Amino acid sequence: MACTAQRVGLALLAVSASACGAEPEASNSPANETTTADLLSVNGLTSINGLSSSNGLSSSNGLSSSNGLPSSNGLSVSNGLSSSNGLASSNGLMTTDAGRKTVEYMVRCALSLGDSLTKQDQNGNSYTFFGQVGLAPGWKNGACDTNCQQMVSSCMLAHVNTSGVHIPLWLVSADPAIGWGTNPQYPNREGTFFGNIFLPNQTSKTVDAFYCNGPGFAKDTVPGRLGGAQTGAPYSDPYFSLTNLLGDCSPCNSSRADGPSSCKADGVGFNNPITVWRGQTFQAENATLSGSLTPIACSPGSCSNNFRVGYIGPHSTVTFNNVFSATDGPHVLVVYYADGDACADNACQRYFNVSVNGGDPQLRPFSVVKGGNWNAIGQQLILLTGFKAGATNTINFAGDKTHSAPDLDWIEVE
Repeated sequence: MACTAQRVGLALLAVSASACGAEPEASNSPANETTTADLLSVNGLTSINGLSSSNGLSSSNGLSSSNGLPSSNGLSVSNGLSSSNGLASSNGLMTTDAGRKTVEYMVRCALSLGDSLTKQDQNGNSYTFFGQVGLAPGWKNGACDTNCQQMVSSCMLAHVNTSGVHIPLWLVSADPAIGWGTNPQYPNREGTFFGNIFLPNQTSKTVDAFYCNGPGFAKDTVPGRLGGAQTGAPYSDPYFSLTNLLGDCSPCNSSRADGPSSCKADGVGFNNPITVWRGQTFQAENATLSGSLTPIACSPGSCSNNFRVGYIGPHSTVTFNNVFSATDGPHVLVVYYADGDACADNACQRYFNVSVNGGDPQLRPFSVVKGGNWNAIGQQLILLTGFKAGATNTINFAGDKTHSAPDLDWIEVE
């Protein structure tokens, strides 16, 4: 059975879905950014099969094997991904949903934007995975050497979100496929990721999966990322010590404020670390709330900062102040919300009128996230006009005067 991917999207950030497999979100660099490639990406890799004990394998087993044959994950770095010996169909990653999610991010990191890889599972179902970052395009048909393994590893580790929430990220690296250059809409240097998750370290016999904290790791924290609530993360901080209580990246080599150009850990030098910059977030519980609206405590780890704003009626308002915009004009707003109505059709949609700086409200429907579960957080992208350059923008969420609104967790401006 063949499955065909379909793409839907907004101007700056596209979200896509497929009946079998998933297509990564497309992205564009800002018009004034000339030294960087396609750096805007979206995480969501909850774990990496073979590295997390919750998947039944220990960290001493990498994603591949060292003898040129596919490992229990069905993957070998000695062969191209397109070959049966490079990524098997009958066993390993291609046979489970979690494994295919690992393949999705592996292909996203390795192949270039516009390229893709189609593989089958054990039942003959076809899945197409799409490239984006282009760190190792040669792995599609050839071997992946140590440099290739380190580059793809850094990228996959950088995309981990242990809560599964999709957070836009700005990636920076010395590798020319990514490049240097920051984006003012992503002001928080979260951390740097590096390692080799494909083969165990020959000396320590464990998989090298590392991170170090950037100066903004504890600012504008979000679920599943550094500084936020993480459970079962596949990486560790090799620099945390009594003399480096923050576990920052000072032991790495860097001549730029963007991020390190190389890091060393477990006796290995890693020349392709990837630094993640995180965007500004605005928590609903810290917004200006109308009437009797009050924050609601969430189940532990389910929403950002453990609170959301609920019981937002048809005439209620939630106003976010002092929102930064790098430019005048439109921006994509990422809205994180909860809607646990016990149905999934259009009749159960809830609504917000959203306006920027007192402009005309834009009516937007919000669908059920998970029926019966008000702690499940979903996201919706909205393209809004009316932003002014600076840090004084106001975004107002108002009821539509007829329907109840969804619960609000937090927002982020692209």
